[in-house]
This record gives sequence, structure tokens and C-alpha cells, in this order.
Amino acid sequence: MKFKLIAFDLDGTLLNNEKLIDHDTIEYLIKLKKRNVEIIIATGRSYYDAKRLTQNLPFDYVIIANNGAVTRNPKNGMTIDRRIINHDDYSKVIQLAREHNLHPIIYVDKDALGYDIIIEREFDFSEYNGYLSKSHKRYRITDFSNYIENDVLSICFTGDFDPLENLRQQVLSQYPLNFSTSVSLKLHVEALMEILHLDACKWKALKRYAVVQGIADDEILAFGDDNNDIEMIKNAGLGVVMVNGTDLMKSVGNTITRYSNDEKGVYHELVKLFGDLNDSHI
Repeated sequence: MKFKLIAFDLDGTLLNNEKLIDHDTIEYLIKLKKRNVEIIIATGRSYYDAKRLTQNLPFDYVIIANNGAVTRNPKNGMTIDRRIINHDDYSKVIQLAREHNLHPIIYVDKDALGYDIIIEREFDFSEYNGYLSKSHKRYRITDFSNYIENDVLSICFTGDFDPLENLRQQVLSQYPLNFSTSVSLKLHVEALMEILHLDACKWKALKRYAVVQGIADDEILAFGDDNNDIEMIKNAGLGVVMVNGTDLMKSVGNTITRYSNDEKGVYHELVKLFGDLNDSHI
């Protein structure tokens, strides 16, 4: 079997529109695991969210969360890799955000303490554009200027694309060696822009993990749908884009699924690639 590692985005890819992994896909992944294929979840979601949404997977797997900022083993909670934004860089972004009158949502590595997000205002504040809801309990309210802990995973902005893109370009032009950025467009908000550590992206985190496991780039299969998956799709041995993916994604992928994430698109593509895996032939 050529591929030794398969990386899956969650939303719009492995998850259907009800945020579930369908039974057929789970059963097929079990067969792949029996053939020693590594399964990696690579998502923009927090580690907590990713673990919650994949907890029905009955085998060992690894979660790359926050667009590559942190990698963990959900079986034991062990941190495999982490790329945090240091305090000086964090302060630079907060200052630029204030100059642009933008109000970020900060993801921090506080899973063990029961929260993932710090914000400055309550959730009904309009600048959060519905990205956060009152049902979300894993947050703390704090003055960003007083936050001095070195555990910031990403600085997120939601809303109209153009103001976010203006800020993104300014950050990258002023501090080209400090940050990476990620933009997602297929959400219930118009756009989500994240600022991360320079070495935090799905592909870089995936590559670091693969190197340790002795897995080459051409032995990696990746599935994704949104623009935050681009580097992973471009650099994997085979990059599969969901038919429901963005136009930009479809332009860089090696192949496009026949079916959407809500039509078991991942399952059908796996069967096409690997065939009917009969356990009696292991």
C-alpha cells in the first residue's frame, strides 16, 4: 500500500453536514488502520472540538488542531508538537487590530483548564459576527493588553473579507518572518482570518509528524475542502479536494471527489483508491 498516512480536514470533508462521521467511513478507516495506515485529523478547530467530534473513532489517531498550532494524541492527551505566538508578537498583532478597529478572538492552549478562547467582550457583541454563541462555555473574558501568558495558538478575526485581508497584508508586510496566516471562507461567517506562528500550518505540522514517523511526502494522502487546506493538498503525495470545496482548492488539488461531504465523499474516494479491503486478506 503506497500511502502510509492519511490526513483529513473535518468540516466540509470528513464530517457530514450534521457534524458526524458516517458509519461506512468509520468502518473503512478501521480497515486501513489494520493495515498500519496512520490516520491524522488536521483541522482549524480547537483540540477540544476536534476530539469531541472524532471521539467515535475506535482506534488510535492524532489531532492537528488550530491549523497546525498544536498536535496531540487524544488517547492520552500528550502534546506532540506546539507552535505558540510569543508575547512580543502577540502584542504587535493586538496593536494593529486596535488600529484597524477589529476585535479578535484569541485561541489559547488551556485545554486542561477547561477553556480554549479569551475574548474582551461578551458573545452578543456584534463584532464577533455570530462566530461565537452563548452555548460556547470554554472561554474567559480578559483585557488583551494584560494577557502575558505564552500560550497563544492563534489570533482570529471574523467578518467582511476586505478589512480582514487588509489587516492580513499589513501583518505580513510589516512582520514577514514572524507569522503565518490562514483564511477560511466556507463558514457561517463571511470570512475567518487567523494569524499564527510562522511554522503553524496544517502541512508544516503534518510534515513534522511524518518525518518523525519515517513517512515521506509521497506516502501522504490528504483530503480537504477550504483554503486553509491548500498547503496540505499541494504538498501531499496525493491531494484530494472535496467536490464541495472552494474553487481555489480545486485548482491546486490532484483530484476532486465525485460526492460531497454530505454524500460520503471521503468514503467513496477511499474505496476508489484502495478498493474493497477484505479483512480476511490482511
